[in-house]
Amino acid sequence: MVFHHVGLTVNRPDKKKCADDLVAADLFSRIANHAARRHARFMPLSRMHEPGTAVPKRSLPVWFPLLALIVLGCNLRSPLTAIQPVLGELRASLGLGSVGAGLLTSIPVLCFGLLPPLMSPLIGRMGIDRSIRLVLIGVAAATVIRPYTGIIGMFGGTLVIGVCIAMGNIVSLMLIARDFRRNVNGVTGFYTVSLNLGAMLTLGFTAPIAAWGGWQIALAGWVWLTLLALASRWLIDRQGRLAEHVEPDASDASKSQAAPESAMPAMVVWLMIAAFAIHIFAYYGLTAWLPTFLKTAGGMSGTQAGVVASSFQILSLTGSLGIPVLARRVSLGRLLVLMGAVWTVTPLWIVAAPSQWMLWSPIGSIAHGGTFVLIFMMIMKFSRTLDENRRISTKVQSAGYCFAALGPVLIGWLQGWPEGWWLAFGLLAVLTLGLIPAGLAIDRYEQRRG
Repeated sequence: MVFHHVGLTVNRPDKKKCADDLVAADLFSRIANHAARRHARFMPLSRMHEPGTAVPKRSLPVWFPLLALIVLGCNLRSPLTAIQPVLGELRASLGLGSVGAGLLTSIPVLCFGLLPPLMSPLIGRMGIDRSIRLVLIGVAAATVIRPYTGIIGMFGGTLVIGVCIAMGNIVSLMLIARDFRRNVNGVTGFYTVSLNLGAMLTLGFTAPIAAWGGWQIALAGWVWLTLLALASRWLIDRQGRLAEHVEPDASDASKSQAAPESAMPAMVVWLMIAAFAIHIFAYYGLTAWLPTFLKTAGGMSGTQAGVVASSFQILSLTGSLGIPVLARRVSLGRLLVLMGAVWTVTPLWIVAAPSQWMLWSPIGSIAHGGTFVLIFMMIMKFSRTLDENRRISTKVQSAGYCFAALGPVLIGWLQGWPEGWWLAFGLLAVLTLGLIPAGLAIDRYEQRRG
């Protein structure tokens, strides 16, 4: 049948031919979708494109986004630990007392605790990618400026770095949840390792660089690591993304509209807050005073105490990478029970037998490295949208770091009493014992959740 309309002639196909065409089109669509799904298993979500988004002419390697995340994580601790190896030269040059030197360490921790509630709405407005760029630009600028601008610049630059890293702590978890949803646990482990890797780099190489070119060059020179992170993010952003805001795709947006403001039960949120606060308090309290304890009560030299304390940090990588592997077969709540038991034993073992450090150091390292990554895995597993991820991560990290700021102070006060080390480390054991009931309660929630 032929129709004439506005000078056009249109042939109407018969019904049988139309049906055959639809069947052929459906078969072709199924084959194409199957091939796309097979390819998608090996790339992060940020590399996938939907109709209406720009498709790059040349794709980055599949592993590149993970590498970029690791470099980003290195920048979220290295600017803070870079000061410690040159603290003596820095104090002599700037005329800083012990209180001022302590502030250079405590300012960033206070930022981690106090600023997340302010950072969270800002991230919500800016989006993940813009927030990451702001974090890295701020860290790079402060890293270069603070060694050369006197005492005011040193404190001001440290404050800027603390503010930027406080934002980075939140947005990095959102980045993992958005771009690596198919392997959140494993990627979270690598991210946690990258935090320690950045710290180890600056702790290991800042002093030799300072011996060659001075402490200013040793501090400012680490800007190359931040520039590397900026370059890697620029290459990824250049490929084009599905999202520029916190809820990047239609599925997340629809979930946010359909779900209540917080789909996660309030009790579970409080359990994660308590677990993170206990863990981070114990971690900062123990690591701040471990070298002093080993020298005064353990009879070790300063060099030996430093080696033992460093091993306690380095070996935490086993927990950071091992917990995601165990999480494939064991629930997160049960793993938290296990980590709580190991955490409880560790400070008591240290104070009772400091000479057995070759045993308690690797075991305790698994506890503090594993608990850290475990709580981050819970945030991403239990959050149903990126917006909920942002809000829960803000609450957990803010409360945890505020509580952690008290750790070194309280442990230092207790160790001055008679039998003070037993009091101090005994307090850590009692606190970390609380991880066990928290883990049991979270395990029950996981079973109900399915």
